[in-house]
Amino acid sequence: MGIEKHLRKAKELYQKAVEELERAREKRDGVLLQDSCAKGWLSALEGLNVLLLKKGVKEEELPKTDRGRRYMVYRHAEKELEHLYFYLRDVLHIEGYYEGALDPEEVERHLKNLAAYLQKIEVL
Repeated sequence: MGIEKHLRKAKELYQKAVEELERAREKRDGVLLQDSCAKGWLSALEGLNVLLLKKGVKEEELPKTDRGRRYMVYRHAEKELEHLYFYLRDVLHIEGYYEGALDPEEVERHLKNLAAYLQKIEVL
């Protein structure tokens, strides 16, 4: 797929997460809010793929499991990106998507942090 395609996909998923957040606010719909978090998490995963490719990992070696991603993050990410990755996993994937425990303001804040994570990866 390549770095540019993964980066483009990460940005597209981020934009869809923001759009879903706005729909969730308009409709006061918790399921749409969870969908926003899911799209945000998928964006973070694509961002991780970009980071790993930039660090020399081959496309076919990109991890497919959470355990594999965790190993690669510890091995290739600088501390700041490592912390951001695990923070995003906890808030978007677990609290936001699985538990449905976040309100729209929290999701908005976490999506802003996702944007910062993607920006840091893009400029590597």
